[in-house]
Amino acid sequence: MSSDITQGLTGSNLVAGAERADGARFHGRDPRTGADGPLAVAEATAEEIADAARAAGEAAEQLATWPLSRRVELLRHAADELEADGDAIRATGDAESALGDARLKTELARTSNQLRLFADVVEEGRFLEATIDPPDPDRIPPRPDLRRYLRPLGPVAVFGASNFPLAFSVPGGDTASALAAGCPVVAKAHPSHPATSERSARAILRAVEAVDGPAGTFSMVHGRGVEVGSALVQAPEITAVGFTGSLSGGRALHDLAAQRPTPIPVYAEMSSLNPVFVTARALAARGDTIADGFVQSMTMGTGQFCTKPGIVVLPDNADGQGFADRVAAGARDHDGGPLLNANVASALAEQLETTRALDGVEVLVDGTVETDDGYAARPTVLRVDATRFLAEPRLSAEHFGPVAVLVTGDEQDQLTVADQLEGQLTATLHAEDDEADRLEGLLERLTRLAGRIVFGGFPTGVAVSHAMHHGGPYPATTSALHTSVGSTAMRRFLRPVAYQDAIAALLPPALRNDNPLGIPRQIDGVWTTDAYTGGA
Repeated sequence: MSSDITQGLTGSNLVAGAERADGARFHGRDPRTGADGPLAVAEATAEEIADAARAAGEAAEQLATWPLSRRVELLRHAADELEADGDAIRATGDAESALGDARLKTELARTSNQLRLFADVVEEGRFLEATIDPPDPDRIPPRPDLRRYLRPLGPVAVFGASNFPLAFSVPGGDTASALAAGCPVVAKAHPSHPATSERSARAILRAVEAVDGPAGTFSMVHGRGVEVGSALVQAPEITAVGFTGSLSGGRALHDLAAQRPTPIPVYAEMSSLNPVFVTARALAARGDTIADGFVQSMTMGTGQFCTKPGIVVLPDNADGQGFADRVAAGARDHDGGPLLNANVASALAEQLETTRALDGVEVLVDGTVETDDGYAARPTVLRVDATRFLAEPRLSAEHFGPVAVLVTGDEQDQLTVADQLEGQLTATLHAEDDEADRLEGLLERLTRLAGRIVFGGFPTGVAVSHAMHHGGPYPATTSALHTSVGSTAMRRFLRPVAYQDAIAALLPPALRNDNPLGIPRQIDGVWTTDAYTGGA
């Protein structure tokens, strides 16, 4: 491995700006070969974790008083620093993830762009939801002077994801939205890409230094077992957790956080099949196009996207057979690709061994999974009728990799499948425009089922925007109320405070009569940037 990959890295935990490396060293693994990764990193000790959380708690008090302009500077500096070190970040990321430079270039751009999106949102100020209700003594009961806004929740623990070493990891959306909300972050690097995490963390620390932020604004710790994550979630200063990963991991953190003396929210994105429903009319009109798009989507990133479509529910007819043949041909022709780590590879191989042997399952394409001397998989395509699918829970468990299950049946079966599936991040519907009237029942079921409904496309590719929702009912996430992508992701790390008949000089700037921040505020139900000319 080239020494250039690790230039400037030490494998230390970065605790409130200081390098700490008291724990035993470990390596990530090169997914292409299974050999040790480029950097030996130090497992965070209990003392280091406690110090990081303590420093974050101290920083939280300062960050809560920052003017919005200073938060904006921090976010934009972080984006600039990541881009300035982009070549090294991508090279390190490829060595640890085997995702390739083109994919990582896109992911780095997404990561810096979402930091800048949050900066724009903070600068505009509406996210504070500053609200003033003038007093009304004639109401029954009388209404006092009420003023409400959102303030930072406190230190946030962020867990990096294996499948996105940038956009959903140390510098990713959870970190960006927490910093935008005014919350310090203690990030746990994913053990699959510790060097990439350190390089990204150093970029963020340079941004913190550039705006003269408190030392505890950002820390990063390493850990390959459950001990580091458990200690971080239980640190008394931590007020919320952002997690992207497995159902078992997210649920364990959620339960641990709920058992604290002071429970805290865990915003975990976990498991999703992202079902695709295809009507008979759509299949007859453009079945080949849908099949080709499906194969491309389910194999993207070797099927390791959280939005990978894992099942297709389609008619059991001649067009459905043609669709299956087309998907199978596309899957057989696909070269497959690397898997992220040994755990992903072994879990997928073990799961497929069971799934392929289930009664009623037809194996259309029997893909391979490599677990030795590197980790890789070729696509697998299975087919089962809707009755058997609904009777066998193991078929509706997420296969994290390039695996698809084709579920065949009639229109009523589609409704039944939609009714009985657990919560999803996305659901996709391929239908013709003139079918709208007869699809209202299915759409209502999909709306109850998922956080994002895709029409005529595929769910891979999550736009970072104001309207995006990346979340869904359990087990897709632990909280269907919030998104982890898009500008409203920062709402997870804000809490409302109302002031009643407050002394004017003690009000936070966002709620003062003269509106010194110049932000949009809701005054007596009307949004305006004008000063308030009433009392207090």
